[in-house]
Amino acid sequence: MGAKGALLAALCLGGLASAPFPALAYAAAQEREAFEPPEVREAPEVREIGTRETEPRETEQREREGTEAEARDTGEGSTADAGWQADAIRDEGADHDEIGNPVRQGEIITFALSAAAERTLVADGYEVISHKALAALGEDVVRLRVPRGRRLATAIAEVRAAAPDAVIDYDHYYGLGLAGRGKGKRDRKAAAPASAPKGFPVGMIDTAVMAHPALGATRLVAWSGGDPAKAPSAAQHGTAVASLLAARGAATIYSANIFRGPADRPFTSIDSLVEAMEWLLGQGAPVINMSIAGPPNALLQKMVGLAGARGRIIVAAAGNGGPSAPAVYPAALPGVVAVTAVDPELRIYRHANRGRYIGVAAQGVGVLAAAAGGGYARYTGTSFAAPQIAAHLARCRAAGRTGADCIDALVKGARDLGAPGYDETYGHGYID
Repeated sequence: MGAKGALLAALCLGGLASAPFPALAYAAAQEREAFEPPEVREAPEVREIGTRETEPRETEQREREGTEAEARDTGEGSTADAGWQADAIRDEGADHDEIGNPVRQGEIITFALSAAAERTLVADGYEVISHKALAALGEDVVRLRVPRGRRLATAIAEVRAAAPDAVIDYDHYYGLGLAGRGKGKRDRKAAAPASAPKGFPVGMIDTAVMAHPALGATRLVAWSGGDPAKAPSAAQHGTAVASLLAARGAATIYSANIFRGPADRPFTSIDSLVEAMEWLLGQGAPVINMSIAGPPNALLQKMVGLAGARGRIIVAAAGNGGPSAPAVYPAALPGVVAVTAVDPELRIYRHANRGRYIGVAAQGVGVLAAAAGGGYARYTGTSFAAPQIAAHLARCRAAGRTGADCIDALVKGARDLGAPGYDETYGHGYID
């Protein structure tokens, strides 16, 4: 199977079946040439959203070393820049999984845990923190507290042994995966972007969305499951993404704010993400735009698979860690349309991730979108390319076409960039 056919198959299948640990399922994906399993590292830094500003010393270094080296050494995916992870550790006492990714301390999260297995685990000293019924899926998500003194890695193995049919993993933390180091500037001279006729529903998982004239007549339906007391006060990112969806024709936006922590670099965790995804699946939006970045997780993979099985398309930013950065999730999961960013001259954004999971490219450098405090600003990063593809696919689905047909049309309509055919920088090419 060629590269294009393999990616189409992966996208249309809606993900792999769950496995005791995600890496086991990824091996099968590699055999199908769907994507290449990466080394897992921290996700990109969360900083002020907007066009990067460069300090003089950094400029001199870039001139000496070139774009590729700059993206590798100072890209947003570096360990030193993972500020949201430090906040999660400080604010919530995060632990780590076997390879260093931050996770909720002393907690395990499960999907479809049987009542018998739950009783066995409780008898062994585990405590049920929460038991959430996912009405749209007919299953429950159970969070377990590990017995005092028991290592988290040991507990994971015990729970998997007690419930081999359940989906079990750490409760991983995730960030937005934004362009960092820069400070957004309002473009006071810019006129509001032209809006397309309203005509389709779309879902988004992001920060909160502030009221803004850019949303126009678009109906915003917010998830009630978030914690407003912990929501970032700035809400810059979600407002910008919602305005991009609205400008491209979204009649209704189902918005799930799952983030907490500092306003400039919020974070979330799998338990919040799973509940938000279940809510979005219940709303019926055919396309969901996701702005999160982090490690692979079995429950995340399961939810993506369930979304695909219900005809939903998941669109996610490819990441802003630089050319040598590892893949970020959910973008790298089979069944997800991973979007990279290019500038107005169709050159790749220098901090965009690369790899065999990249699907297509869209404008993501200096994109004009709503600023939460009013007016408009220029935004840069793969997060601002992704909603353009989400809107494209949602319009296609609203026309009555299947998800598979819409993805096929997306790939066939892409303008080839870079090396002829599919490549790991631009994917199948640029979507205008």
